[in-house]
Amino acid sequence: MRVRYGIVAQADLLLIAFASVLLALASNRWSGTDRWIAALFFDPAAGAFTLRQNWLLSVVLHDSLKWLSVVAWCALLLGWIGLRIGGGRAALRRRAGFVLLASFAAVLAVNLLRAQSAHSCPWYLADFGGSAAFFRLFDPVPGNAGPGRCLPSGHAASAFMWLAVLPVLAGRRRVQACAGVLLLGGVAGLVQVVRGAHFLSHILLTAAACALVCGLAALAFRSAPPK
Repeated sequence: MRVRYGIVAQADLLLIAFASVLLALASNRWSGTDRWIAALFFDPAAGAFTLRQNWLLSVVLHDSLKWLSVVAWCALLLGWIGLRIGGGRAALRRRAGFVLLASFAAVLAVNLLRAQSAHSCPWYLADFGGSAAFFRLFDPVPGNAGPGRCLPSGHAASAFMWLAVLPVLAGRRRVQACAGVLLLGGVAGLVQVVRGAHFLSHILLTAAACALVCGLAALAFRSAPPK
């Protein structure tokens, strides 16, 4: 199988990034979908998201999923080291190296964006039992924006980071991998929406960031000399 890293070959990643940004804007800036969905899981009488500490959501589908992704990345790193030490199979080593670097770059990008974000998690907002003000994407930051650092979603990135496998696959396997990663990312994101940790737009922008980083990494990898 010949792997292509050019821009045309990454059309699916670029499409995911573009569509996710549009949907995030539609959900947050152009409508009230973000708050409407969050309100479905908020109990006004309790003044809280009642599933925030749910064991299945917080332990199994949040903590365990995150650590499973970390373990998978470390296992891939060990495999790459083994190939490097053993020599040979240069093509496989190069593909594994790409997935390692691109997935790490995707997670790093998401966390850097989070660190600069003034948007707070739903459970901090006055609409949902907190005290911070809600504001839309590209609106001026209000004085009581809260702790911020909630956009995009770090947890969803532990799934969407694996969009990095797409550039090293082709044909049906690439389509299947894309569907699997998007499904996993959707589950990881839904968990956080239900718990009150994120809005839908936060999840969509995570997908956009990871897809864009992985696509750009493929373009950079194309020009890098094989080692």
